[in-house]
Amino acid sequence: MMASCAAIISAARRAIEQGVDSKIRELVSGDLEQISIEVIAQAAQQNDSLAFRVFDEAVSHIGVALADVVNLLNPGVVLFGGPLFRAAPHLVDPLKRVLKQRALERSANQVQLRISTLGSEAGAIGAARIIAESVIERVFRATL
Repeated sequence: MMASCAAIISAARRAIEQGVDSKIRELVSGDLEQISIEVIAQAAQQNDSLAFRVFDEAVSHIGVALADVVNLLNPGVVLFGGPLFRAAPHLVDPLKRVLKQRALERSANQVQLRISTLGSEAGAIGAARIIAESVIERVFRATL
């Protein structure tokens, strides 16, 4: 909730409404309702300090949660998907730094952070794979 796309957009919008100068305003031609993650990422590519600040805050929140998950489950790989990481893949490096600061050293060094290439269809693809696997297994067992 604190690092969702909606929260990031809301933080950027609030800051601009409070008078913070940002390229984000220029990119949406002054229409703050048009601010999106993609616009904020574009502003970050243009070295906009507000874009950096809202992304940095999001990375801090994600990093705290990720450290807890890594400490608890010790996964080999963590995949990130969704519009945030598609628009701002550069966030993985600062996320790694936060993880190394907050997680157990061995776990933090062993986990790989990657961005999913499946896009918004990842859930549907995963569900279809599980169903296909189940059907194939049933067919295989029926032939034995």
